[in-house]
Amino acid sequence: MRQAGTLASQKDAERFADYLVSQGISAKVEPADGQWSIWVHDENQVDPSKKHLEDFLRNPQDERYREAERSARQVRREAAEKMRRAQKNFVDLRDQWANPVRRRPVTMALILISVAAYPLLHTVAPWFFFSGELIERGEVWRLVTPIFLHFGLPHIIFNMWWLYDLGGIIELKLRSLRFAGLVLAIAIPSNIAQALAVSEGFGGMSGVVYGLFGYAWVRGRLDPACGLYLRPDVAFWMMGWFVLCMGGVIGNVANWAHGVGLLAGGILGYAAHWIGRLRQKA
Repeated sequence: MRQAGTLASQKDAERFADYLVSQGISAKVEPADGQWSIWVHDENQVDPSKKHLEDFLRNPQDERYREAERSARQVRREAAEKMRRAQKNFVDLRDQWANPVRRRPVTMALILISVAAYPLLHTVAPWFFFSGELIERGEVWRLVTPIFLHFGLPHIIFNMWWLYDLGGIIELKLRSLRFAGLVLAIAIPSNIAQALAVSEGFGGMSGVVYGLFGYAWVRGRLDPACGLYLRPDVAFWMMGWFVLCMGGVIGNVANWAHGVGLLAGGILGYAAHWIGRLRQKA
């Protein structure tokens, strides 16, 4: 930061600094030995600022300098909002990986229930499987509980890995209550679709995982400032696995749950983006 000049009047100094800001030159005013110094943040802008100061001194009351005050206020408001959003989306990795249960309780609860249910599959399955008839009788938890059932180590390892990765990121951004609502909004339609299209004897967190992937991918693409950035390799592996499953290479998997979960997550990501835009305009 370098000084572009000084003025005797604080009011004139602030008006000139506003003019510089309106011209895209970041500047601020500070008192100095009975006068007011104008400081420019970018050293490359010092010489242009000095030329602007020469013009200003010829006619400080020119209308363009009065209009610049309004423009500068708008520029500063936009800069402050950008900084606020950046701070909101900033994640300290030291905090992110410290105490995951406290910072991501819903994600960790989903993982713990799934892991606990895995060795007790034959015991819990009759209570967790989807059943349209039993749901109609009031056992509504069956709309969700198939997500906790896994049939083999590769199945549960794959799903828990991606749930921890995607779920942890999204829960940090949305906070736990909204994240829990997102999981339910993905799990229920994906489970219903799989039951209606194929059979009721299915299970796995992959429908939710693909929904979280769809949510983060769509919202991150529409609003990069939201903080939901997915590395290219994540999209490659998720979509590559999706295609392999759809092609029958992997074996008997819940493809309808994958597809509907992905679609539901994408729609919810799109909706979240537009709701955010409407709130900004309000």
